[in-house]
Amino acid sequence: MTLVGISSCYKEVELPPNPDVVFELSVTPELQEFIYNSRDTSYSIKEAGMEFLMGNKVLDLKEIKTRGKSALRFQRKSFAVVLNETLAIEGRSGFDMAYLKRFKLISMAMDKTYIENRIGYGILEEQGIMPLFYRFVELKINGSTQGIYLLVEDPEQYYLEIGSEFILRRGYYNSFDDIEYSPSYHSIPRESYETRFQEIYSSLTVLRGEALYNALNERLNMEQYFRKMGIDYLLQNGDYTDEVYLYALVRQNEPRFSIIPWDYDDLFRSYPHEVGINWGTGHLLGDRHYETHQDILDEIGYKMIFSIEDDLDYSIAMDPYLYDRYESTIAGMIEKMDLGDIDALFEQIKGELLPFYNNEEIVAQSRFDQHETSFIIWEENLEDKKAFVKDRLASMKEQLKEVVP
Repeated sequence: MTLVGISSCYKEVELPPNPDVVFELSVTPELQEFIYNSRDTSYSIKEAGMEFLMGNKVLDLKEIKTRGKSALRFQRKSFAVVLNETLAIEGRSGFDMAYLKRFKLISMAMDKTYIENRIGYGILEEQGIMPLFYRFVELKINGSTQGIYLLVEDPEQYYLEIGSEFILRRGYYNSFDDIEYSPSYHSIPRESYETRFQEIYSSLTVLRGEALYNALNERLNMEQYFRKMGIDYLLQNGDYTDEVYLYALVRQNEPRFSIIPWDYDDLFRSYPHEVGINWGTGHLLGDRHYETHQDILDEIGYKMIFSIEDDLDYSIAMDPYLYDRYESTIAGMIEKMDLGDIDALFEQIKGELLPFYNNEEIVAQSRFDQHETSFIIWEENLEDKKAFVKDRLASMKEQLKEVVP
């Protein structure tokens, strides 16, 4: 079985403006059932005669495969799409355009009412931390709707466009979950980029205070990282370590990493991921296990850090100099955030999702997810989460009002 429509010539597809973007995968009924019934296995979807369309336009498909550890446990799969052409697609406003050859279609199967990723991305984007294009779309297979999806630009496409040669997805225990290396700008071998990343963590074991901060900041944009941590605290992001990409930019012949946040479907949690789990918590600075959230608070105090699963975040919480720099950074960020901006964000999200929630067939697909939703559940959850974010923001402003950035 082979993919069809593959061309060696890259070309741009111009499609008419369409606020209701619909993708469709056309396969045999047997392959459709296999996609529905498969569990916990990622695979490329390949079949003679298959087609991938946007609207009524057949796209020049290079590869489509299932992806995402969580989504693989559900009927509604997430997909990674690679095209042989550049696809022009409208943004959320209807005025901006993106030109993509690689993107993810995220099913949000564990994202209650499909708003959590969008809330996180919206705030991160406003703070200049989320650079990727994203928007809600519909996906169909053989004419049957698969429900609401979040299309997100592939981080690997983004890093190439900005002149980076190396991107990694961080894994547990300071490892690499995924790496892409495309040398074309600098004479830096892959091993040097990997070593540069590992130096972030090795410095945690030998340096303290200002010396540690300087070493970290030479290798990682710490202001950006601090700001992301502050937003994770604001939104109580429960899943952390492996939900970030780091891409390298070269300054004075030395790589320095910046971050791309990823997968914000585990927000508004009562406690972080490391509580009650005997794996995944960093161990560079000792054997750390937390049976309760109170165990974390007893160790770090009531500092404005939600998760200490990763050794870097633990060091920021425990090193007084690092924490002061972190607190000063997020104080400046939080001071400029306005409660009215939160109202505006949630109105935007409501407007983007309203056409989908007005379609009963689309909403009905939620029965295949972790939580079944409805128009009423969605409206109530929007209001609940808006109130949560506004209350949390007000509380952080009060806590930080004595901190001078």
